[in-house]
Amino acid sequence: MNSYHFTPLEIESKEFRLAFRGYRKDEVRNFLQAVAGEWEALLREHRALKEKVAVLEAECKRLHELESLLKDTLLVAQSAAEEARASARREAQAILQEAETQRIRLLGQIEHLRAERNAFIAQLRSFLESFYEKIIALTTPEEQKSHAVASLQEETPRPSLQDNIQT
Repeated sequence: MNSYHFTPLEIESKEFRLAFRGYRKDEVRNFLQAVAGEWEALLREHRALKEKVAVLEAECKRLHELESLLKDTLLVAQSAAEEARASARREAQAILQEAETQRIRLLGQIEHLRAERNAFIAQLRSFLESFYEKIIALTTPEEQKSHAVASLQEETPRPSLQDNIQT
């Protein structure tokens, strides 16, 4: 198939040889002018469409690049979000571990303080009982009897040292 590339001017200025009983020159000329005009319009439209295709191809290329950039950005953002979540989990785990360690340490301190308090109460009780016995030993037998009688006459029993010390 032959492909001819004629300009409108070539069509319009084309000369044909005359032959016996040939075509009427003015009809051929008018037809060639009409074809040249149509051809010129088609060439303008063709150029405009080529320019439009070039613009659309450039826009398509730009959009593909933008899409690729957005995909990469989304992947980076997702990765950063995952890393942030993992970091937050690790930090929360470390905080919980530290809190548990402190709780265990405080419970140990509480137990130690309770043991010290109980030891102090036992020492104080022992000291007071010893002191009481020394006071009793220093009193005369008559004072001891009057103290015993006074104790029996009281309506409420005498509180013991243990009742006075609250645990």
